[in-house]
Amino acid sequence: MKKFLLLVMMTFSFGFVSAQYLVEDNDITENSKEFGRADISLDMNNPLEFYRLKCANATYAQYIGGENGFKDKLFKNLKASLSNNLYSVNGTFDFIFYIDKEGNLKDFVLKPEVPNSNLLQTDIKNAVKAMNQKWMPATCDGAKVDSKIRLKVNFRTDLFDM
Repeated sequence: MKKFLLLVMMTFSFGFVSAQYLVEDNDITENSKEFGRADISLDMNNPLEFYRLKCANATYAQYIGGENGFKDKLFKNLKASLSNNLYSVNGTFDFIFYIDKEGNLKDFVLKPEVPNSNLLQTDIKNAVKAMNQKWMPATCDGAKVDSKIRLKVNFRTDLFDM
Protein backbone atom coordinates (compact mmCIF):
# COMPACT_ATOMS: atom_id res chain seq x y z
CA MET A 1 0.00 0.00 0.00
CA LYS A 2 2.84 2.34 0.84
CA LYS A 3 4.47 1.62 -2.51
CA PHE A 4 1.22 2.34 -4.34
CA LEU A 5 0.70 5.62 -2.46
CA LEU A 6 4.31 6.64 -3.19
CA LEU A 7 3.85 5.80 -6.87
CA VAL A 8 0.64 7.91 -7.08
CA MET A 9 2.29 10.88 -5.35
CA MET A 10 5.27 10.76 -7.68
CA THR A 11 3.03 10.59 -10.74
CA PHE A 12 1.02 13.63 -9.70
CA SER A 13 4.11 15.61 -8.76
CA PHE A 14 5.72 15.03 -12.20
CA GLY A 15 2.45 15.83 -13.95
CA PHE A 16 2.13 19.10 -12.01
CA VAL A 17 5.71 20.12 -12.88
CA SER A 18 5.22 19.48 -16.59
CA ALA A 19 1.91 21.40 -16.64
CA GLN A 20 3.55 24.30 -14.85
CA TYR A 21 6.36 24.31 -17.41
CA LEU A 22 3.89 24.48 -20.29
CA VAL A 23 2.07 27.46 -18.79
CA GLU A 24 5.33 29.36 -18.34
CA ASP A 25 6.37 28.56 -21.90
CA ASN A 26 3.04 29.90 -23.22
CA ASP A 27 3.44 33.14 -21.23
CA ILE A 28 6.84 33.78 -22.78
CA THR A 29 5.59 33.34 -26.33
CA GLU A 30 2.60 35.62 -25.72
CA ASN A 31 4.88 38.38 -24.43
CA SER A 32 7.10 38.10 -27.48
CA LYS A 33 4.06 38.48 -29.77
CA GLU A 34 2.69 41.75 -28.43
CA PHE A 35 0.70 43.68 -30.98
CA GLY A 36 -0.17 47.33 -30.84
CA ARG A 37 -1.38 50.10 -33.07
CA ALA A 38 -0.27 53.70 -33.19
CA ASP A 39 -2.39 56.58 -34.43
CA ILE A 40 -0.85 59.96 -35.22
CA SER A 41 -3.19 62.92 -34.92
CA LEU A 42 -2.52 66.42 -36.26
CA ASP A 43 -3.72 69.84 -35.16
CA MET A 44 -3.32 72.59 -37.77
CA ASN A 45 -5.60 75.23 -36.25
CA ASN A 46 -2.84 77.83 -36.18
CA PRO A 47 -2.92 80.43 -38.96
CA LEU A 48 -0.23 80.66 -41.62
CA GLU A 49 2.47 83.11 -40.54
CA PHE A 50 4.29 85.17 -43.14
CA TYR A 51 7.85 86.35 -42.71
CA ARG A 52 7.90 90.12 -43.01
CA LEU A 53 8.90 91.57 -46.36
CA LYS A 54 11.08 94.66 -46.12
CA CYS A 55 9.31 97.10 -48.37
CA ALA A 56 6.60 99.75 -48.17
CA ASN A 57 3.97 98.07 -50.35
CA ALA A 58 4.08 94.30 -49.63
CA THR A 59 1.60 91.61 -50.62
CA TYR A 60 2.27 88.14 -49.28
CA ALA A 61 2.19 84.81 -51.12
CA GLN A 62 -1.17 83.07 -51.25
CA TYR A 63 -2.08 79.50 -52.05
CA ILE A 64 -4.36 79.24 -55.10
CA GLY A 65 -7.09 77.46 -53.07
CA GLY A 66 -6.76 79.79 -50.07
CA GLU A 67 -5.40 79.07 -46.62
CA ASN A 68 -8.12 76.55 -45.74
CA GLY A 69 -7.64 74.75 -49.06
CA PHE A 70 -3.91 74.54 -48.39
CA LYS A 71 -4.42 73.17 -44.87
CA ASP A 72 -7.03 70.64 -46.01
CA LYS A 73 -4.80 69.31 -48.78
CA LEU A 74 -1.76 69.20 -46.50
CA PHE A 75 -3.76 67.40 -43.79
CA LYS A 76 -5.01 64.73 -46.21
CA ASN A 77 -1.54 64.17 -47.65
CA LEU A 78 0.04 63.94 -44.20
CA LYS A 79 -2.54 61.44 -42.94
CA ALA A 80 -1.94 59.32 -46.03
CA SER A 81 1.86 59.37 -45.87
CA LEU A 82 2.73 59.28 -42.16
CA SER A 83 3.77 55.78 -41.16
CA ASN A 84 1.99 55.03 -37.89
CA ASN A 85 4.02 51.99 -36.86
CA LEU A 86 7.57 53.22 -37.51
CA TYR A 87 7.76 56.18 -35.15
CA SER A 88 5.84 58.23 -32.65
CA VAL A 89 5.89 61.99 -32.73
CA ASN A 90 4.62 64.36 -30.05
CA GLY A 91 4.82 68.13 -29.78
CA THR A 92 4.60 71.26 -31.89
CA PHE A 93 6.69 71.53 -35.04
CA ASP A 94 7.17 74.43 -37.45
CA PHE A 95 6.70 73.74 -41.14
CA ILE A 96 8.59 76.42 -43.07
CA PHE A 97 7.76 76.73 -46.76
CA TYR A 98 9.97 78.67 -49.19
CA ILE A 99 8.07 80.14 -52.16
CA ASP A 100 10.07 81.44 -55.13
CA LYS A 101 9.31 84.39 -57.45
CA GLU A 102 7.27 82.22 -59.82
CA GLY A 103 5.00 80.94 -57.04
CA ASN A 104 6.50 77.45 -56.81
CA LEU A 105 7.27 75.74 -53.53
CA LYS A 106 11.03 75.41 -53.79
CA ASP A 107 11.98 74.13 -50.33
CA PHE A 108 10.52 72.86 -47.09
CA VAL A 109 12.10 72.70 -43.61
CA LEU A 110 10.85 70.98 -40.46
CA LYS A 111 11.87 72.62 -37.17
CA PRO A 112 12.97 71.91 -34.51
CA GLU A 113 15.42 69.31 -35.64
CA VAL A 114 14.94 66.18 -33.56
CA PRO A 115 17.40 63.28 -33.28
CA ASN A 116 16.42 60.21 -35.33
CA SER A 117 13.69 62.06 -37.22
CA ASN A 118 14.84 61.06 -40.70
CA LEU A 119 11.80 58.87 -41.41
CA LEU A 120 9.38 61.54 -40.21
CA GLN A 121 11.06 64.24 -42.32
CA THR A 122 11.01 61.99 -45.39
CA ASP A 123 7.30 61.23 -44.96
CA ILE A 124 6.42 64.91 -44.49
CA LYS A 125 8.50 65.98 -47.50
CA ASN A 126 6.74 63.37 -49.64
CA ALA A 127 3.35 64.67 -48.47
CA VAL A 128 4.34 68.25 -49.31
CA LYS A 129 5.67 67.28 -52.75
CA ALA A 130 2.40 65.49 -53.56
CA MET A 131 0.44 68.73 -53.17
CA ASN A 132 -0.39 71.18 -55.94
CA GLN A 133 2.38 73.58 -55.05
CA LYS A 134 1.30 76.61 -57.09
CA TRP A 135 1.13 79.85 -55.13
CA MET A 136 0.51 83.44 -56.09
CA PRO A 137 3.97 84.87 -55.37
CA ALA A 138 4.66 87.64 -52.91
CA THR A 139 5.32 91.12 -54.31
CA CYS A 140 7.32 93.99 -52.94
CA ASP A 141 6.48 97.38 -54.51
CA GLY A 142 5.00 95.51 -57.51
CA ALA A 143 8.02 93.23 -58.10
CA LYS A 144 7.78 89.50 -57.43
CA VAL A 145 10.01 88.31 -54.58
CA ASP A 146 10.87 85.10 -52.72
CA SER A 147 9.02 84.55 -49.45
CA LYS A 148 8.79 82.24 -46.44
CA ILE A 149 5.67 80.97 -44.71
CA ARG A 150 5.46 79.15 -41.37
CA LEU A 151 2.73 76.82 -40.13
CA LYS A 152 2.75 75.39 -36.61
CA VAL A 153 1.51 71.79 -36.46
CA ASN A 154 0.89 69.92 -33.23
CA PHE A 155 1.45 66.15 -33.37
CA ARG A 156 0.21 63.56 -30.90
CA THR A 157 0.74 59.81 -31.09
CA ASP A 158 -1.73 57.54 -29.32
CA LEU A 159 -0.77 53.90 -28.75
CA PHE A 160 -3.44 51.20 -28.52
CA ASP A 161 -3.06 47.56 -27.49
CA MET A 162 -4.65 44.97 -29.70
